[in-house]
Amino acid sequence: MLSAYPACFIKEDNGYSVIFPDLNYLATCGETLDDAFAMAIDCLAGYLYSCKIDGDKTPAPSALNKINAVDILQELEIASSEYFVNMVTVDVEEYAKKHFENPV
Repeated sequence: MLSAYPACFIKEDNGYSVIFPDLNYLATCGETLDDAFAMAIDCLAGYLYSCKIDGDKTPAPSALNKINAVDILQELEIASSEYFVNMVTVDVEEYAKKHFENPV
């Protein structure tokens, strides 16, 4: 089942920060935009997978148009003029099979 959460992508001096406002400001980063997207998928999958394993409830994702990046940047005291909000999607069960459940 596909899960989708909005994330703020913020350009910084050394790459991009990614923040999921619906998930207690869960954050990751990447050196390039492609790397930031890959890290965002991994971060989201790991968070949702951990919640499932632990039996924790996850909040419903906000609609993309309900996320105000300017407010988030101000709240977190991040000074950047380059940012955007995008949905990050992942099939947690499929991702977990490939990345989290491999035998060692």
